[in-house]
Amino acid sequence: MPSTPPGRGRIARAGLRLVTLPLGAARGGSGATQLQLAIVTLTDTDGATGTGYTYALGPGMAATAALLEEHHLPAVVGLPLHDWDRAWYQMREATHRLGTGISLLATSAVDIAVWDLRAVRAQLPLYRLLGAQREEVPVYGSGRATHAMSTDELVAGSLSYIEEGYSAVKLRVGVHPPAQDIARVAAVREALGEQATIMVDANERLDLPTAQWMAPRLADLAVAWFEEPVPSRHPHAHRILAGGHTPPLAVGEHLLGLSAYTAFTTSAPVWMPDAPLTGGVSEFRRIDALAEAHGASVTPHFLPELHVHLVAAGRATTWLEHFPLLDDLLAQTLPVKDGRAAPPERPGHGMLWDHERLAAHTVRTYQTHP
Repeated sequence: MPSTPPGRGRIARAGLRLVTLPLGAARGGSGATQLQLAIVTLTDTDGATGTGYTYALGPGMAATAALLEEHHLPAVVGLPLHDWDRAWYQMREATHRLGTGISLLATSAVDIAVWDLRAVRAQLPLYRLLGAQREEVPVYGSGRATHAMSTDELVAGSLSYIEEGYSAVKLRVGVHPPAQDIARVAAVREALGEQATIMVDANERLDLPTAQWMAPRLADLAVAWFEEPVPSRHPHAHRILAGGHTPPLAVGEHLLGLSAYTAFTTSAPVWMPDAPLTGGVSEFRRIDALAEAHGASVTPHFLPELHVHLVAAGRATTWLEHFPLLDDLLAQTLPVKDGRAAPPERPGHGMLWDHERLAAHTVRTYQTHP
C-alpha cells in the first residue's frame, strides 16, 4: 500500500514498450491488418504502477514512441501526481507546433497511465475515482461485421450477438455499391426484427452525394445513427447532410482533442472519442462535459476494457462498443452478459495484459533512469 495519501506521490520512473501485432484478416470497416501500440508504464516513489497506451491501425507508432522518449517521459519523472492536470497543458504548449496528431497521442498514453496510477494509489476502480454515474453500461456488438462478409454471413454475425443477449449491432457500408449496402442492411433488419437497434458506419468512405442518397434509406430502416458518412475534415458536409432526412450523424474516432468537436455541435449529436488518441482520460472527460452542455451523447470508439470506466463515469455517455481489437494481447477481456458490462472492481483501469504475448511482439523498449 502507498505510504502517502492518494495523489501525493511522485513519478519515479517511466517506461515504454513499442508493440507491433499482425491482425491477420482485416478487422472492422477500416480494413486494418496491423496494430501498433505504445504502452507507457509509470512507477511512483512507493513502487505503485500505472499503465496507459496509444495505438495506430497501421504504421506510425515509432514516431509517437520517439516523441515519448524525447519529451513526454523525461518530463514526467519527478512530477507529483497532483500536478499532472497542469502538466497536461504544459505538454500541449511544448509540442503545439507539431499539431494534434503524434503529440496528442503521446500525451494520451501518459495521461491514461497517470489516471491508472492515481486510482491504484486510491485503491479504487478508475470509474469510481472519476465519480461513478452507473454500475454497468449497455454494449453494442461491432466486431462481427466486415465488408468481406457475404450478406448471409453478415446476418449470421448480427444474429449471434442478439442470441448472446445484445440488443444492438453495428454494420459497415462504403465498400460495396450503395444499393448493395442498403440491401445488406435491410437483410439484417429483416432478420433481427424491429426491436433490435442497428447502427451503420461508413468509416469516412462516402462523398456527400452518395451519403445524401443513402441517408434517407437508412432512416427508413430505422438505423439509430449514421457514423462517419463523410470525412470528418469536412464539417460543412456534415451540416448539409444533417439538414436532410437522415439518421442522427455520429462522428469522433478521427477527431483529436476537445476543440475538434465544436464544429459538430449542430450537425452530429453522437460523439465517439477514443481516449488513447484524443488526449486520454482527462480530455475525454472534457469532451463528455461539452457533449452534455450541447445535448449530444458520447459513445467511445473501440477498446471496451478501458472505455467501460469512462462510460460508467460519464454524464453524456450512452453505449460501449464491443470490438475485439486488443483481445490477442490481453489476459482477460471484458465480460459482457445480456448485452451489458460492468467495470472491473480492481484498482485502476484493471486492464490485464498478457505479458508473454506482449514480449513476443515487442519491437523496442525504453526506460528512464532516476
